[in-house]
Amino acid sequence: MRFLLISLFCLLTVTGLYGQKIVPNPPTRTFFSIRAVDDESSAEVAAQFTIKALTAKRSVNGQSKAGGAFVFLLTQTDTLTVVASAPGYYESEETMVISCDTCPDYAYVIRLEKEEKRLDETKPDSIFRNLAVNQVFRLDNVYFDQSSYVLRAESYPQLRKLAATLKSMPGLQIEIAGHTDNVGDRRLNQALSENRARVIRNYLIRNGISENRLRPNGYGDSRPAAPNDSEENKRKNRRVEFVVLAL
Repeated sequence: MRFLLISLFCLLTVTGLYGQKIVPNPPTRTFFSIRAVDDESSAEVAAQFTIKALTAKRSVNGQSKAGGAFVFLLTQTDTLTVVASAPGYYESEETMVISCDTCPDYAYVIRLEKEEKRLDETKPDSIFRNLAVNQVFRLDNVYFDQSSYVLRAESYPQLRKLAATLKSMPGLQIEIAGHTDNVGDRRLNQALSENRARVIRNYLIRNGISENRLRPNGYGDSRPAAPNDSEENKRKNRRVEFVVLAL
């Protein structure tokens, strides 16, 4: 009788209470593939990639060939910082969250700009003239994907102008302030604004600006520029500003 009870217990453990076989969940993994294309023509570009996984605390280097992609394996949801470079193009950096729970494959395309397109962007922007401490400027031409801190390529011209201004004024120190509207979870909005400010800080550092001159801060929806009562006003609140801290 005892043997029979033990056998029945083992059978239920293996098959489940309703006769269904219990199968362990397969290991979570996502194949992440990335390729680079020319920003104007969308033609494939052979590029070198450096990818840093924040949660996994590892860095991967690889290269794609024209017409192909660089692929590597993720075993958990992670935040990736991807830097792409190619001869004749300016380096590009983007940050993204890849969830291993949603899809086995994730493909991404980075757009690279040719160097000759930026010859007029090495001079300070006129909006940064006659600066004063505590002065606030809104960066109207800095764009992110919706609900994301992936910096879009259209943002680069104004950020390069900002970098040129910082280079021309060695004593200039700024706060980079991220703001959101009041739609969604306030905690997520706070994190989003902080990450957007950090992404811009990192872009400026890569363009030759010392880290100690840049203070990134996120304010979420706590400092609205307008009432959150219309889509137009909400757009005004989804913004990035820089504040003069020292000259």
